[in-house]
Amino acid sequence: MKEKLKRFQWALLAVLVFCLGGCKDDDAVDTTSVPFDPTQPVLVSGINPTTGSYGQRLVIMGDNFGNDPSKVNVFIGGKKAIVISVKSQAIYCLVPSQAYSGEIEIQMTDGKEELASTVADIKFEYVRKQLVSTLCGSIRDDGAYDTKDGPFNDCGAFGSPNWMEFDPKYPHLLYVAADRGANEENQGNGNMRVLDFENEYVGTALTEGEIGSNRGRSIAFFDEDHMVVAVDQGDELRGAVYGFKRTKEAPQGDSHDYKMWSNKVQLVNFKECNTVTFHPVDGDMYFNSYNKGQFFKVERQQIQDIFDGKRTDPADKEVLFQMDNGWEYNIRIHPTGNYAYIVCMNKHYIQRTNYDWASKRFVTPYVIAGTAERSGWEDAVGTSSRFNKPYQGVFVYNPAYEGQEDEYDFYLCDKMNHCIRIITPQGKVTTFAGRGSTSLNANKWGYVEGDLRQEARFDRPKGLAYKQETNTFYIGDGSNRRIRKIAYEGE
Repeated sequence: MKEKLKRFQWALLAVLVFCLGGCKDDDAVDTTSVPFDPTQPVLVSGINPTTGSYGQRLVIMGDNFGNDPSKVNVFIGGKKAIVISVKSQAIYCLVPSQAYSGEIEIQMTDGKEELASTVADIKFEYVRKQLVSTLCGSIRDDGAYDTKDGPFNDCGAFGSPNWMEFDPKYPHLLYVAADRGANEENQGNGNMRVLDFENEYVGTALTEGEIGSNRGRSIAFFDEDHMVVAVDQGDELRGAVYGFKRTKEAPQGDSHDYKMWSNKVQLVNFKECNTVTFHPVDGDMYFNSYNKGQFFKVERQQIQDIFDGKRTDPADKEVLFQMDNGWEYNIRIHPTGNYAYIVCMNKHYIQRTNYDWASKRFVTPYVIAGTAERSGWEDAVGTSSRFNKPYQGVFVYNPAYEGQEDEYDFYLCDKMNHCIRIITPQGKVTTFAGRGSTSLNANKWGYVEGDLRQEARFDRPKGLAYKQETNTFYIGDGSNRRIRKIAYEGE
């Protein structure tokens, strides 16, 4: 309703500004369509609104602007604005991106050469906004794609970027797990790739042969020097989670050798594992199985003993609870450890399980958002909201919640709704980015950059990572085979 009201107000303003000539006596002179007079100065008397962001509709009031948009150039903060319409006493334009200084300059031309110009005493207060862009990845003109190591601008495509985690020791490295399968967005090679932000380079951390499966479902870190990978395979006696030790430090200078992980160990056995994670305080490991929706716990000390070589058998596991047969989900534990979200990918809803600090157990979960087995797209509260195959999510600190019991929102990919959603601690669901460019076509998916909601589109986003220091999101955009970015202008 607010957006509709805002659009109505702008339409009304445009009518008032540009149609004043229609509200006059028969003897009055219509000054709105008077051509530019090079013998008279160009004057700016005001702007409306006085503040805004990229894409903001702006009216510049003054005199001697002429009546031909092709002969008027407007620069805001040194960036050229799109001029929509011009009357003698008003210019209607769109604020360009990165117009940081807010200085307004108007140039009058004859279509080629500058005839006059003026810099307004009034400045536009530019507010940086978050935009969707592409960090790296590409597909060929024929629609096919190649996967290769290389710089951000020449690293080929990302076949199935379904899980993303930053290196706790080297935070300029972001690992991307790939889930190979029959679906369109799953046509990856199963290798774990790594994004090096310092060198703007994409390398390979582990191949599918080194991981032990071409279905690496998720990544977690036991500590700074031990990484674990959940794999999806169909044998209860084979590995569900594998562990790796850091045997080499991050490459420096011109080196692009990202083979830092080896000494593979089998941490726990089972089949059809979708997720693995560690409690941030107690350090115990949790994983699941699609088989009967089991939620497993493994004692931290057993994992430590395996990594230290004191235990050669896989760890023992305990079923804390289970949902039902064929429940595909991932687990995201809150930074405090107080609770975890269970994101049910194939059942379209999110549950919460609270942590019992006395027994060191997660307890029976309850629904926080969406409804089991009812897909759709609906921004609402709790079970009235709708998802369509939600995927990876991250907890993001919200300074507006400072001092409250829970200071974090939960952002997650909503894969088949082609967008990024937000869940507040109270279970309110909103759409953060995607599903834009409604004038383009009726589709909700695509490859469009720009404003989070008005323009941007994704196509089956799956992986999601967040950099708190820069307030930047990185999205594994499945069918677009790219890593997209949401960041403030200039970051």
